Amino acid sequence: MNRLSMIERDALPADQRRFHDAVKAIRRHPISGPFIVTMNSSPDLAVRFAHLGHYFHARGQADESIVSIRVRTFIALIGSRALDGPYEWSAWVNWALEAGVPQDTVDAIRERRPPRNLTAEDVLVTDFCTQLISGNHRVSDATFKAALDRFGVQGLVELVVTLGYFAMIAMPLNAFEIEMSPEQKAKRKPFAPLMVDGEPGTEPKFGQRDLPPITGAAAAKARVPLPAEPEDLAPANVHFLDRVVRTRGWISGIFQVLLHTPDVAERVANVGAFFLYETILPPAVRTLTWLIVARELDCNYAWDASVGAARGAGVSDRLIDALQYGKPPGRLKKEQKILFDFCHQLLRGNHHVTDAVYDAAIAKFGVPATVQIAATVGYFVMMGLVANAFEVAPVGDDSRPAL
Repeated sequence: MNRLSMIERDALPADQRRFHDAVKAIRRHPISGPFIVTMNSSPDLAVRFAHLGHYFHARGQADESIVSIRVRTFIALIGSRALDGPYEWSAWVNWALEAGVPQDTVDAIRERRPPRNLTAEDVLVTDFCTQLISGNHRVSDATFKAALDRFGVQGLVELVVTLGYFAMIAMPLNAFEIEMSPEQKAKRKPFAPLMVDGEPGTEPKFGQRDLPPITGAAAAKARVPLPAEPEDLAPANVHFLDRVVRTRGWISGIFQVLLHTPDVAERVANVGAFFLYETILPPAVRTLTWLIVARELDCNYAWDASVGAARGAGVSDRLIDALQYGKPPGRLKKEQKILFDFCHQLLRGNHHVTDAVYDAAIAKFGVPATVQIAATVGYFVMMGLVANAFEVAPVGDDSRPAL
């Protein structure tokens, strides 16, 4: 059952209604799904999500991604099953079938069975996404090379961000148990829904692994060239680099990777700027959320980019040390305990939040801030997947924003 309902346009402050209109214009549909959630916190954030998402599911309106719609829909199925995202499954399953994904493959993914008779491309996409979204969230050299040979640099960056985008919106969708409306279902062919099994926050051993031993820039070898200057891009794309710089003041390692698809880099930067500069979350809550996600994804890039800000916000060295090395966190403040429970349930087990943990988060933080916590988790998951897939070296300088 939906934990949130849509905020109608007239209920928004007058200066926020333009964002409501922008989401509808970008989506070409009534506001639904993750935009119901984000509209309950920041209509501005909802537009930023919509603008990034449109790149990956324009579906013929003006197809922007160079990754085929069949691959994108296949990734949507893999991602929604891995993250137990019933809304995303409902939104994409018929599109996947229309794009040529066989029904028996769809059924196997939904039922957690190994699909049979996959194409060579399907096998490669499955291996790549499964390695990245599970285990230690790293892609083997052989799988990475095969994917790079198949999709090229821009295509592979877009493939990873496609998976990351689905993860980003899955977090708020799952946290607030958003379901497809009867009107939405009526416009689709009948389909078998994705069932959510298991329990939230299980898999305690998952949090006990050390971060991979990437401790500085020299420890990681870039898997793709890293454009960072205007002359590294085609002249027609330099303005995208300028727009990224406008949000952060420089081009960090992860945005050097993203600039292989410059339009996507700018859209991601616009989303990230919200979490860096415009969120309503207090600094201690915001930065501790960053560290929790970095630790769960074994992402040293995100960890190194966040730890200085966390210390500056008052997160204790004891707690930072416990997170980094998988130690028991010891006695937590009430706010920290609620935040840990909420984030860990989204990141572990069936990626949903129990009523008790949800109620505690709403009572402590309120709806708008809880939405932004879930969305922050999603954004950092997306960026962690990019950093891990391309083995982006930690910056080693936390004086400038790297994410």
